[in-house]
Parts: sequence; C-alpha cells; structure tokens
Amino acid sequence: MLTNKKDLSFGFCLFFAALALMFYIIPFAVMTPNNVAHAVLSPKFWPNAIAWMLLLLGGGMLIKAFLYREEREATTGIAIGKWLRLAVFAAFLAAFYLLLPELGMIWGGSLAYLIFSLLICRTEHRVAAVCVGLMLPIALYMFFYHIAGVDIPQSDFMRLP
Repeated sequence: MLTNKKDLSFGFCLFFAALALMFYIIPFAVMTPNNVAHAVLSPKFWPNAIAWMLLLLGGGMLIKAFLYREEREATTGIAIGKWLRLAVFAAFLAAFYLLLPELGMIWGGSLAYLIFSLLICRTEHRVAAVCVGLMLPIALYMFFYHIAGVDIPQSDFMRLP
C-alpha cells in the first residue's frame, strides 16, 4: 500500500511552518507592550494560538498519512460538478458581500454560515451546524465588543446589546 503523498507533504509543510512561526517569526516580528490589560489582547496571543493550531493540524496530518495508508485510483476526465460548485460558491460570496451592509456582520455571518453549511455543503451534522451558525457569531461579537472594545457593524433590524 502507498502513503498518501499529498497529505504527507502538506503535513510536513504545515508542521514546519508552524514551528517557524512559533520560534522565529512571531518572537522577532511581533512587538508586545508591557502593559496589556488582558492576555487575549496581546499582539502575540492570537498568532501563537494560530501557530499551535497549525502545529496540531500538521502533526495530525502526518500521523494520518503514516497510519492510514491507502491506494488511490487515478481519476480521468474533467469533473463538471466541481466547477458548478465553485460557481455557486462565488455567487454565494457575491450575494453575501452585497447584503452585508443591510444584514450587519453578526447576523449576516450567521445566516451565511447556515446557508453555506446546510444548503451548499449539505452537511450531515445539521444540529451542530445550526448551533455553530448561531452561537459563534454572537460569541465573537461578545468578545470583540465587550472585551476588546471593537465596535462590530450591526444591522438596523436586530441589534445586540
């Protein structure tokens, strides 16, 4: 059996890019003031969190590539369905962009996630998609507005406190 070479090479690239971020790029390129009120507002916090996530994803891809070896058959021909899905996604993003001033970022993002996950991707995990689609934008709004002090554009239809 053959190792999935795409997963293996992408896992190595992701893993070493995360290491480069954590030990070279972030320490030398991101300046942090001494008087940060909350740790999550530090300029180094979110880049480090992303670097750790990339490290875990790269490690997971490497483990998967080594443990689950599989043979893949070569596909021939042009898949029209892929281009159609890409066109639908492009139209979806254009509509989201045009409706964003009226819907606001919180409800527009929530609605966009629900439409994308339930209708376009047709996920089997519908309950989780609805929970994430409703709770994640509200949680992000609460963090940015109440902790970070960043005003998020909202719609006039339904405003959050």
